[in-house]
Amino acid sequence: MADVTEVNVQTGEKITRSYTQQEKDNIAAAQAEAKKNFDALDYKTKRKSEFPTIEECVHAILDDDLEALQVKRTAVKNKYPKG
Repeated sequence: MADVTEVNVQTGEKITRSYTQQEKDNIAAAQAEAKKNFDALDYKTKRKSEFPTIEECVHAILDDDLEALQVKRTAVKNKYPKG
């Protein structure tokens, strides 16, 4: 991991130092959390590919078949839960 350069905003003095172990651990934890959050977003893509299409939704509305449509949507949501 690269060094840290700290700048005193009043004097402009620059100090270069290495990251502490605590800083490295904090960075690693933050990166792991960011990856977990990013990976959790993948459920949207998976759901979108399996959700009923707009046409299917319109037909369900016109044919008074909303219950069957909701069953399909719930099955997809259960298959690909959030997070």
